[in-house]
Amino acid sequence: MYLGKLSKLFATAWHQARTREDGNVAIIFAMSVIPIFLLMGFAIDLQQVNTSKNRVQHIIDSAVIAGAREMQDGKNDTEIKNYIKNYINSSLLATGMGGCQDPVSTISNATQDISVRVLCSQDTAIMQLAGVDHINYAVSSASVYGIGKVDVAFVFDTSGSMAGSRNEALKDAAELAVQVLLPDDSTLIDTGDVRIGMVSYSYGMDAGPYFTPVTGKNRIRTYEDTYYENVPDGGHYESVCNWWGCRNIWVTDFRLEERTTTTTINNTCVKERLGSEALTDAAPGPFAWIEATGATYNESRDRWTPDRACNSPPPVALTSNKTLLNTYIQNLPASGGTAGHLGIAWGWYLIAPEWKSIWPATSKPWDYAEPDTAKAMILMTDGEFNAQYNTSNGNSFGQSKKLCDAIKARGIKIYTVAFQAPSGGKAILNYCASGPDFAFEPENADELKDAYTNIAQSISDLRIRY
Repeated sequence: MYLGKLSKLFATAWHQARTREDGNVAIIFAMSVIPIFLLMGFAIDLQQVNTSKNRVQHIIDSAVIAGAREMQDGKNDTEIKNYIKNYINSSLLATGMGGCQDPVSTISNATQDISVRVLCSQDTAIMQLAGVDHINYAVSSASVYGIGKVDVAFVFDTSGSMAGSRNEALKDAAELAVQVLLPDDSTLIDTGDVRIGMVSYSYGMDAGPYFTPVTGKNRIRTYEDTYYENVPDGGHYESVCNWWGCRNIWVTDFRLEERTTTTTINNTCVKERLGSEALTDAAPGPFAWIEATGATYNESRDRWTPDRACNSPPPVALTSNKTLLNTYIQNLPASGGTAGHLGIAWGWYLIAPEWKSIWPATSKPWDYAEPDTAKAMILMTDGEFNAQYNTSNGNSFGQSKKLCDAIKARGIKIYTVAFQAPSGGKAILNYCASGPDFAFEPENADELKDAYTNIAQSISDLRIRY
């Protein structure tokens, strides 16, 4: 095409020069137009080479990412190299790109980096006139991709509406996600490069073995209330008269006496944190303790009313132990209300470096600024956030928005799953998600599996650093 256009331009210019009366013009034109023609042809050929090179570059970059995923799945070096080779060659063939040699892949076991280099040749059109019939060029992966570390928090809704088929569908989908993040026969399980923590919520949260470190209280705790009661305090005689006469009667005197009543609670349930650190990831401690559930004395009914119980299992700190994670998933209950803000807060605590002192040594979260690391949260609900103990920081919906803003400001990616959720549930999860591509709204069990699988793959891709 380009050669045809140049030929027409050259023919027109030659005709105009040939018809001029001055013969020198034709000679000068003949001497100058050929170099100009060749220069224009060189530019066209080089542009063609650049276009081909960009196409090959895109294919190689995609192949490196695909190879990194194979590495995550535990494939050995030979398998990864063959996979990259087949990926590139089939992609070149599909796009009509020829003239490339087999790719040369290099894998560093020390850094788990992958790099690829391909040598290609592009035939020329115009430059053949100058004796150059092809141009060789080399393309390397524009980026070196390596395997970093990732901490992931799963946050499950275990409210009453999840009972039955919904709960079973959640268990199946969550186990699939764990399998994608921690595939069998993968070195990731041994190295701890991928760690998963889990927490679930309904009315409240069960802190389990972490209760005392986060509340500053014992699990067996006594609550006391003071009230005043009228008690007899001597008396006096009063004269009472009527139509048949007068008589003295005894009248008992009363006084207010302070009374104290106590009740003992034995559980590890917690509720919202209060004060200036209520919606932060600050470590528990003075002025930043997590509030333990308690009880309220009803004087008129003369009885104690305990706070709502927590029915969810205690959190699992970050781990690569698939058996532990799958056991937690299979034991997910379903009862109570939906205090979503508590689940969000505790999902954050699982991966917050400020909470290092709380979690076991092997579960301490990476620092936010740790090189080659990523943090993610998968937040799930099937309802609206409608339960809270304390409203000083807003209702569950309002507290959730503030928490999600703070979490995303820390660079944590939030994925959301609104499983058969009403509009209110979808609204808060869409707000919390790190973007439209991070929000999923499955309506059946198969879509729920797809959602968790896609999220897990996306989180795995976070580990492929640029």
